[in-house]
Amino acid sequence: MIATCNFIQADLSITFMHQAKSNEFEQLMEKIRQDFANNPTSEKIEEELKTYNDADGSFTDVDYASIQRTNWPPLTHVDRLSDFAFAYTNPQNKYYEDESLFNKIEKGLEYWHERNPWCHNWWYNQIAEPQRLGILLIQMRIGKKRLQASLESRLLERIKKDGGEPAKWTGANRTDIALHWIYRACLSENESDLETALENVYSPIVYTTEEGFQYDNSYFQHGQQLYIGGYGDEILKGITQVAIYTRGTRFAIPQEKLDLVSKFMRETYYATIRGQYMLFDVLGRGVSRPNVTDKSHTALFAKRMVELDKEHAAEFKAIIARLEGKEPAGYALKSGHTHYFRGDYTLHVRPGYTFDVRMVSSRTLRCEYGNGENLKTYFMSDGCTNIVTTGNEYANIFPVWNWTRIPGVTAPQVQEIPQAASDWKTPGTSTFAGGVSDSLYGVSAYAYMDTFANVNTGARKAWFFFDNEIVCLGAGIHSTSTDEINTTINQCLSVPDKKIFVSANKKYSEIMHGNFVYNSPKWILHNDIAYLFPNGGNVFVTRQNQSGNWYDINNTASKEQQQMEIFSLGFDHGQRPSDATYAYIVVPGKDTAEKIEKYKKQDEIEILINTADLQVVRNKKLGIWEMVFYNAGVFNHRDIHVTVDKACALMIKEEGPRTTRLHIADPGQTESDIQVSIQLPDQSKEAKTICCSFKDSGIYAGATKVYDISF
Repeated sequence: MIATCNFIQADLSITFMHQAKSNEFEQLMEKIRQDFANNPTSEKIEEELKTYNDADGSFTDVDYASIQRTNWPPLTHVDRLSDFAFAYTNPQNKYYEDESLFNKIEKGLEYWHERNPWCHNWWYNQIAEPQRLGILLIQMRIGKKRLQASLESRLLERIKKDGGEPAKWTGANRTDIALHWIYRACLSENESDLETALENVYSPIVYTTEEGFQYDNSYFQHGQQLYIGGYGDEILKGITQVAIYTRGTRFAIPQEKLDLVSKFMRETYYATIRGQYMLFDVLGRGVSRPNVTDKSHTALFAKRMVELDKEHAAEFKAIIARLEGKEPAGYALKSGHTHYFRGDYTLHVRPGYTFDVRMVSSRTLRCEYGNGENLKTYFMSDGCTNIVTTGNEYANIFPVWNWTRIPGVTAPQVQEIPQAASDWKTPGTSTFAGGVSDSLYGVSAYAYMDTFANVNTGARKAWFFFDNEIVCLGAGIHSTSTDEINTTINQCLSVPDKKIFVSANKKYSEIMHGNFVYNSPKWILHNDIAYLFPNGGNVFVTRQNQSGNWYDINNTASKEQQQMEIFSLGFDHGQRPSDATYAYIVVPGKDTAEKIEKYKKQDEIEILINTADLQVVRNKKLGIWEMVFYNAGVFNHRDIHVTVDKACALMIKEEGPRTTRLHIADPGQTESDIQVSIQLPDQSKEAKTICCSFKDSGIYAGATKVYDISF
């Protein structure tokens, strides 16, 4: 009898364990259902039913043979069946428990399995299709009628066969594949597959030199290519989704990985979103897709983090308020300045505005144009800038853009935009691209010479960042191109109810519709941003309607003509310039001529030198000197003498009597020590020499180093 009791207890233990695991899978599936809860309107269902073929379960308007690489038409079939599934299982829906609709879902799934459409873009086969089928099957588990077990089994087997192995991929792609592994594991109650899936969701959450989260808190995908948006969206969507599913279970995301994700989201990802709009130059080839800069939907990721990261809940709630338009774009924003030394990218945030710079070096990749998308992107990596206050300054501007006039870029005004040697992975050529930062202020520099496709243009460009302004300098501009060379300051949407003013010839006047050229204007005002020209120059400004279509930059988009009124501003350096220069100061938050003149009278900014060897700007109010040495060199001023033995970017800040702080970086990332000698005549007759050690700095070769100096 004792032995019999032991057997019974063992059987009960096995039964309870099985029930516990079954409950665990069901709990996960219920969270997945809640995440994708949907109640399609009866009008939508009726419209989709119009093309449903009762004979075989297909849709008469779907091209099942299409293999196009984006917007793959056959996926419409799965999306419509998904609508049917949510209508059938939602008690508030007209079609709830409708047997006729159930039969259409089942026959439609049979057709899909037998037809087995295939796309030449692997992403649809291994991510989009399996994910959507998995969610559909999970939803149908709560229907009044269950799908035939054999049909569900065949669909799951197909997902397993065609969906790929997550471990073979990196970054967002790995996470996306792991998601449908989770769906399949829950449906089949396969604990081993679930553990594999979760391991692959969490494994990309590490700092790496490959694709994924970088040591400077940026994000790469498709090689060493900046992809804070686009693939950054995807990996955050997947990680936060799974973390919510597994919260409070034995599968919960490890704390150190949650901390990494939170830091990236708060300090980088959401910092590139102003109000509801993401800066266009961090979106990769996705910039050519309609409405892509609108990131209001990413409030979902932040809402998940409110639950997951209680320590930073208030910060995520402020992000949500901005994304949902409940608070203005600058609400709860903190001032910050970051140079991403891995990504060749600089981000400067103030409550009143955001300004960024995207560069490319021999260490990173130009913005891609694969799958017939982003076909005019060539110049976007060459010192491109965003200047935003509300965030929507560039919303959907891209089909009508003049792509030779990308903000911040110096480029020939070619008739046809060149395409890089490779559509996917083309490295830059610059060996000097980087910046120095103290987390509030900084200077970034970009030296390049582009000989590809007869561009034949080079320059040395630098951006000096303070609280109220950004000083933008260019020197050594030279070109053998037969086209005129322009440096574009901005090309953005013109705001109808905002007047444009120019100060020239000792007076200021309104700029009406048209194209205008000014010889050394003092300033130009547009949309509450002032542009000052301290060293003059041949400046063009336009306010005109521009037209174009999405298809020309994205071959899967519409050919319908778009027209918008565009504001453009920049320097015309003429043909074949040699050692040309420019200087302009961007001052956001100025909406009248009087405010601009008052700002000028404060006289806080000094542009002290702007040559191909050295660029120096001083902010007298802050007591900050910012310098870019393109070679070993000397800078002498009555208030400071600086000597360096190698190229570098540096900031010198007067901290107090006889105390100075030096921030220094090597934009060349040469891992060579740099010797800096500083003398402040008012404090000491002797110079202080500092050996700034960059040897063996490895992945941190471009990072800023800090030295305190006492005189």
